[in-house]
Amino acid sequence: MTFAESPEAPDWYRWAMGQTAEAGLLVVEGARIEWAAWGQRGKAGVLLVTGNGAHLGWWRPIAPFFATQYRVATLSWSGMGRSDWREAYSPGLFADEALSVAQTAGLFDVLRKPVIVGHSFGGIVTMLAAIAQGDRLSGALLLDARLNTRTVWGADAEPAKPRRIYPSREEAIARFHLQPLQPERNRFILDPLAEEALEAVEGGWRWRADPDIRRKTNLGDTLDDLIGRARCPLMFVRGELTTTATDEVWAEHKQAAPPGTPFVEIPDAYHHVMIDQPIALAATLRALLATLDWRKDSRTGRPLGEENTMTSNP
Repeated sequence: MTFAESPEAPDWYRWAMGQTAEAGLLVVEGARIEWAAWGQRGKAGVLLVTGNGAHLGWWRPIAPFFATQYRVATLSWSGMGRSDWREAYSPGLFADEALSVAQTAGLFDVLRKPVIVGHSFGGIVTMLAAIAQGDRLSGALLLDARLNTRTVWGADAEPAKPRRIYPSREEAIARFHLQPLQPERNRFILDPLAEEALEAVEGGWRWRADPDIRRKTNLGDTLDDLIGRARCPLMFVRGELTTTATDEVWAEHKQAAPPGTPFVEIPDAYHHVMIDQPIALAATLRALLATLDWRKDSRTGRPLGEENTMTSNP
């Protein structure tokens, strides 16, 4: 069963999964990175990035809802999806992958500066992009992300166990579970995500993602001070039932963010908001994008309408 073939899939999902995307591979620091984009080049850009262990298919049911108004792109990080693995990873390198995809997909080819939306671990990468190249962005949105991690990364992380081979694709899909654990609703979304994360090997099927990515990724000592260093407007969204962006984390982020920064909760949603409440998420993102100032030139940072040439006195 692939994508929208589930008899339980609603009409909106069948429509979204039937929309054609531009897709490709680009090389970033020696690794091939897969990406996809919807909407016409020349429109304002939105880059959707995933959490750890995910792939670009996580945004496939959501992205088409933006394609009428925006050029929207997504990617699979190195070590995930069909992108290449690396000997070592870093948040800065992931940020380079994100911005390289934005460039290749044409998000920087228009005067209006693009927005990055990052889910979970992708929120850390989004924040780093907002710090490193925030002057090229209209905004950065963190979706159920926390900027102080609870799990061990880097050399102190446990080495990964050998990848298990499942005798059938169906058995592997049945073993697919969300992390962190939560009620697994909307199997018409979950099962295709699991299927896309698999690869056929001798003897059966196994997961594509690099299982050792935590040990091979150094996050640094602390991420707590990132919010104050962002160089573009920030927005925060979380699932009301999340166990990741907890009330404590939410309060810390609010305290560190500039006054007036949007903080929005989506009812009846856990950490994986795009699975729990996909339509509510799409509507929330649409509304927040509409509040941004898109009027600055992505290449110069100056307001649109100003000449992009320098004048001099005779």
